Amino acid sequence: MSSTDIVVIGAGHNGLACAAYLARAGLSVVVVEASETPGGCIHTVDTPEGGRLELGGYEHGGIRGSGVAADLELESRFGLRFHLRDEVTLAPCDDGSALAFHSSLERTLELLEPVVGAEEAERYRRFAGWASAAANVLSQTEAGPPPTLRELAALSETALGAEGQRLLQALFGSASALLRGVFRDERLQGPMAHWAAHSQQSPADPGTGAGALMLAGGHGTPAARPAGGSRATIEALVRCLEAHGGELRCGAPAERVELVGGRAVAVVAGGERIDARRAVVSAIDARRLFDGLMAGSAPTAALRAELDRMHVGRRNVSELKVDAVLSRMPQIPGPAGFERSFMLSANTTSDIERAFAAIQLGELAPRGPAMIAFPSTLEPGWAPREGQAVIWLSTFVPWHPTDGPWDEARLERAADHLWATAERALGTRLDVVSRRLTGPREWVARHGSSHANPNQIEMSLDQLLAFRPSPSLARYRTPVENLFLTGAGTHPGGGITGVPGRNSARVALQALGLAPRRPAAQRAREQLAMLRDAARAVRSLRSAA
Repeated sequence: MSSTDIVVIGAGHNGLACAAYLARAGLSVVVVEASETPGGCIHTVDTPEGGRLELGGYEHGGIRGSGVAADLELESRFGLRFHLRDEVTLAPCDDGSALAFHSSLERTLELLEPVVGAEEAERYRRFAGWASAAANVLSQTEAGPPPTLRELAALSETALGAEGQRLLQALFGSASALLRGVFRDERLQGPMAHWAAHSQQSPADPGTGAGALMLAGGHGTPAARPAGGSRATIEALVRCLEAHGGELRCGAPAERVELVGGRAVAVVAGGERIDARRAVVSAIDARRLFDGLMAGSAPTAALRAELDRMHVGRRNVSELKVDAVLSRMPQIPGPAGFERSFMLSANTTSDIERAFAAIQLGELAPRGPAMIAFPSTLEPGWAPREGQAVIWLSTFVPWHPTDGPWDEARLERAADHLWATAERALGTRLDVVSRRLTGPREWVARHGSSHANPNQIEMSLDQLLAFRPSPSLARYRTPVENLFLTGAGTHPGGGITGVPGRNSARVALQALGLAPRRPAAQRAREQLAMLRDAARAVRSLRSAA
């Protein structure tokens, strides 16, 4: 038996970020993790031949853009380095065209015009202004517990006036409707619809409109990929945690959270009881916490009803990864340098909508959306031999195939299907030396989330903002005293941002009486900064109207 101030359950990047903030505040912290390595969906592995494969999350611009990396000194003190690149995204299509998105809006317009025409490029310019303004307003909702719908409406109307209603309509509508109302070319709609589908939601679903703004609204910021692979972010977080006196225990699955008098007091993990003198923070989803680690002991009937209403997998969506060593780097369509980009190949909006419809029926999508990247283009060390290359491939597949459960043969067939899709989109043969498959069951074994969903619960409209993961749990606190939530199942959701970890740490510190009260002058400066952001958003919206 051991004792600490706080036990954090789960060593995904949000659990580690939360733990690092708490340790930096002077608390003793122990993080327990079921897997033998930390990181959850962030998973880089070495190959026996001497190379590396990136099994999980690829781009890390979110943790840089959110300020978490700088706040925790991951770059300045704990050894994290990023490859920053202006070639953000490439959207290769089956007709041989490729749409390139540069960090510079003007350069993007120059690259788009020969492919989609001057009128469509101009529509993109105007949409990018709108998307940037929307992102400016939405960023104001991420620095703490989520706003209610009433608060979001008030923020939008206060910041944007009459334009606020237009923004709310875009956020609550579907990505497909939003994009079809702006663009005529479905190839141009495709990568923005694909971006919205990162949440494992069809772009035709209500509430996906916000995701459709992300690509066009992100100009001005380079893409960021950790040097050495995604695990470099995790390793920097672990170094930060340990530098502040925290401890990480891998291979120690949480078995039980103990309560005394309605208060969380201990965690049993890896066969050991760890006293939690101050608090317990769970980075696993609320249903696994209450129904698994707490034996269904929801403290109130209202919370029990909320847990029963939480959902994941209702659209039967899961994920498949294919990582491979290639005998050579293939010729990539599009402008020079974009072989370094993160590629989103949905082909068209109609294709990605049909893909999700097929998946819901338990079938492989005829033309599924493919995410493609070549980590070996950014640095050596990925391919075992000189001249070889490494490819990173991902797509959506059904969690329950209609023709039987996932087994090795079915996984191979699905991987072959994805491989053919990538070859068709890139217009070239991919000569494989070796490959590794990570299917739905393998992902569950890695991070434990139902349906292998990296967002823990679906990011559907009824589970966003002040409904995430449920109304009474949306502010990172639970009805159990000194029991807190973090992770992708809390606001603002999935993605490699560290924001849920930072926000939950702040809430826990405030609840424990350890967060210093912000001086009035600081609060005033923050409010003025928000007003300046709002003013910029208004100008952008008017110019885009």
